Amino acid sequence: MSTEQIDEFLNGVRVGILSIPRDGVAPHATPVWYRYASDNSIWFMAAADSVKGRLLHEGLAVSFVVQDESPPYRYVSISGRIQSVAIADAEKDLRPLANIYLGEAGGEAYVQSYKDEQRDGASNRYTIAITKISPYGF
Repeated sequence: MSTEQIDEFLNGVRVGILSIPRDGVAPHATPVWYRYASDNSIWFMAAADSVKGRLLHEGLAVSFVVQDESPPYRYVSISGRIQSVAIADAEKDLRPLANIYLGEAGGEAYVQSYKDEQRDGASNRYTIAITKISPYGF
């Protein structure tokens, strides 16, 4: 698989599955909206008080999988570390994600509900520095 194919696949509109290690029990696996960046990183948002938000911190090793469920089945498995944790901004961070995953009208409604519920500042933006990419089915 070429770098261009990986970039195209990861830049598609797909939900990623984040796997977070936990001591003494199975990892916490959860779906997330994400964006892939050309600097070999992935970022996503999560509520700071959610299970994933409480588990994630800078330096933590995580796994991330992005799949295409349509035949021919293919996926990209990613290993990396949480590079940064920052307070998310509804306009800068949430709006682009919501517009990609829900379309402009759906994204606007989602961001407005987020603001109406006074959740702006209650979520973090997490960035994964990718250390390994393993493609399958390409």
